[in-house]
Amino acid sequence: MKEKVVVITGASRGIGKATAIEFAKEGCFLALCCKSKESKSKLQEILSEFTKNFIIKDFDISSDTGVKNFVDEIISKKNRIDVLINNAGVVHIGRVEDTSSEVWDEVMAVNLKGTFLMSKYCLPHIPQGGQIINVGSNASKTGFPGWAAYCASKFGVLGFTRSLREEVRSRGIKVSSVLPGPTKTDIWDKLDGDWNKDKMMSPDTTAKVILSVVKQPPGANIDEVEIVPSGGKL
Repeated sequence: MKEKVVVITGASRGIGKATAIEFAKEGCFLALCCKSKESKSKLQEILSEFTKNFIIKDFDISSDTGVKNFVDEIISKKNRIDVLINNAGVVHIGRVEDTSSEVWDEVMAVNLKGTFLMSKYCLPHIPQGGQIINVGSNASKTGFPGWAAYCASKFGVLGFTRSLREEVRSRGIKVSSVLPGPTKTDIWDKLDGDWNKDKMMSPDTTAKVILSVVKQPPGANIDEVEIVPSGGKL
């Protein structure tokens, strides 16, 4: 693959980290963001085994200023963005009447507003043939009891993706949704419930699908792809 400038959000763990490694192996320049300095340090250590061709920033993805400054730094170094992968996300489980406004706002800010802001500020620098890939979930199409905030945010991401695709089609920019089912990450350790990780997918599975979407020939695009664990839905 010709060197591409690839931006990945939520790159410090799970699908984001696996995706960063896949693109590092392809020789891409990576511009990565994560939530904390601790996450940034761990990610630098991991990626250094594969490449030195990257930058990592820790900032609030729901902040206009944070996103704009991040994009400005990428452009100052590379003058373009070939691929944007909006992957960052947070999860909250709880009945609607038990969900605080603060928790609701956090889920929407990271999962939905973050996707919007990264797209907004990256788009002016994405050339014809560039791509945006938004990582949704099987919760982008199905409502689950106790997951209202998360499902609402992921339904929103899917609707945003479909609208954005039509907006930029005439500019030759591809926009895709990747919708993975339950994936084996440490996020499940922080959620109440009895989760069977043996039925979940590896983050590498989704990472390889994202790479395959980017590798489609110039005249082709995968609008949406759903990935289901071999064990079926949880």
